[in-house]
Amino acid sequence: MRAKAIMDAGNLVSDDVVIGIVADRIDEADCRKGFILDGFPRTIAQAEALEQMLAGKGTKLDVVIELKVDQTKLIDRIIKRAEETKARGEAVRKDDDPDVFKTRLDAYNRDTAAISPFYSERGKLIQIDGMRSIDEVSADIEKTLSHLDEEVESR
Repeated sequence: MRAKAIMDAGNLVSDDVVIGIVADRIDEADCRKGFILDGFPRTIAQAEALEQMLAGKGTKLDVVIELKVDQTKLIDRIIKRAEETKARGEAVRKDDDPDVFKTRLDAYNRDTAAISPFYSERGKLIQIDGMRSIDEVSADIEKTLSHLDEEVESR
């Protein structure tokens, strides 16, 4: 509710509020055997806060998966997807606008890209080639996560 009020006012939700939301969520019963965070953390400060919060709960991240992409080709994919969507007579997603997407890439390069070395130094980073087909990328992610299942079961 606190985050919604902040967002409704047009403000960014602070790291401590986001960490609080994540902390509450991973305490739920369906997260007891594990959880996946998608798109979080986005900054080093968030990564450090996440690490501290998890340590306080006696847990840690097992792995961080990074999908490696060629950003120029990614923009081309976005343009193509938008054109195909328009050709089908469907509404184009707001983030399929090349200028909007470039802004998001700039934010990624400025803030989020530094997370890769942060987790690499901790031996947590697995990089997957995100330029391959959806099936190939999905298979690599599944393989990575299935290895984690085996490790957890052997503990």
